[in-house]
Amino acid sequence: MDFIAIDFEIANNKLDSACSLGMVFVQENKIIAEKYFVIQPPSLFMEREFTKIHGLTQQDLKDAPKFDEVWNEISHHFTEENYIIAHNAQFDMSVLKNCLLTYSFELPTFPYICSIPISTRACRGEGIGSSLKSRTEHFGITLNDHHHALSDARACAELVIKSIQIKSRKSIGTYLSTFSSIPIKNFKDLKAQTSFKQRKKKFNKIKVSDIIPKTKDFDPTHPLYSKNIVFTGELSTLDRKDAMQKVVDLGGHIKSGVSGVTDYLVIGTQDENVVGKSGISSKQKKACELIEKGKNLKILSEDEFKLLLTEKVNKLSGHGL
Repeated sequence: MDFIAIDFEIANNKLDSACSLGMVFVQENKIIAEKYFVIQPPSLFMEREFTKIHGLTQQDLKDAPKFDEVWNEISHHFTEENYIIAHNAQFDMSVLKNCLLTYSFELPTFPYICSIPISTRACRGEGIGSSLKSRTEHFGITLNDHHHALSDARACAELVIKSIQIKSRKSIGTYLSTFSSIPIKNFKDLKAQTSFKQRKKKFNKIKVSDIIPKTKDFDPTHPLYSKNIVFTGELSTLDRKDAMQKVVDLGGHIKSGVSGVTDYLVIGTQDENVVGKSGISSKQKKACELIEKGKNLKILSEDEFKLLLTEKVNKLSGHGL
């Protein structure tokens, strides 16, 4: 094998939360095989912002194999004989190392290289950005479905192959010999990050009073009409503000807290760092207490809520709520 290009995607800010892995195998400057895995992270907590990037949801991951199963299948590729290459390799290698440590695997010894310095030698002086998107666009490489792990791994492999071809070298080995300043690092020596640091964004809390109906033409037969709805947790496939807007446009009322007048509590994915290991928010606990006391309050998953958005009263009896 000339080299193996890899790419990880993660579920949340913890770098042991690998949720997908793409692997592309290159021999004699040709892609000869590919592997793709969807992975269930140690915690099923999925950051909505990450879902927006790679498209994977909690539903996609809940029945997927965990990392230990995946590693048992692929570990034989991570040896001293194979170069492992990734674009911005510090990130992908940190994900791999954190996953290995979480599942108590022995750390393998293999050389890894970042495709940024590799491709920089082929476009030096041209002022090209270092992102995978910028580099592939410059070299005319198709990057379909960016942030899909296999698509990105394939683009990384093609970027390395193209760099070798542009400099008229026969292989990654001769390319690295020519450009000896390209760092070749040992995985065991990696000082891995443990969390993904994002740029801090100013959090704008949604004011319930700001969610105003965009119509006065309500359907009084809709199950959400005139009902009081509360949200808790992060929604995976809907923006919270958009979900609230849909409710008020159907004649419903958004409330900030659970009370005796709450009709529906919509549950998203909870952050265990906030709600604790139980994964249950204070709103959900209160809703359960009210239900036990006989209150006519229903707890909905995100999927059930989305179904209810389009449902009519005459179908409600068959909804299983």
